[in-house]
Amino acid sequence: MQHKIYIAVIAAIMVLAGINACNKDGEKDTVKPVITLEEPMMNDTFSLAVEDSVHIEFSASDNDELHDVAVNITNAAGTNVYKSLDDVDAKTYAYHEHFHPTGITTVTPFTLKIDASDHNSNSESKTVIFYVKP
Repeated sequence: MQHKIYIAVIAAIMVLAGINACNKDGEKDTVKPVITLEEPMMNDTFSLAVEDSVHIEFSASDNDELHDVAVNITNAAGTNVYKSLDDVDAKTYAYHEHFHPTGITTVTPFTLKIDASDHNSNSESKTVIFYVKP
């Protein structure tokens, strides 16, 4: 009986030691990820007569490790017209995609929102409004 208790105590100590080892120096990371937006910038206007898409480019980084990065574009009515969610699990992340708006008959506003979070529930967001014209 004492042997089983001894094994249980040793197992509990090992689990607690493992949890503590994952937490550097016993301190919780409170640093938010950093989002560096390249394109589009606030109030940019894109002409579909020149190019059929909007270039979306940014990078995200974290001092420890990013968890996920979400990209959402909504129209003026608030309807989501583009969505991307990536499970990152790295310190840095580069994003480069193209959004192809359709049905544009006049200058139309869109809102780009980027959300990045790390494994310690720290998060950062960037929001940009841009315009697309026919």
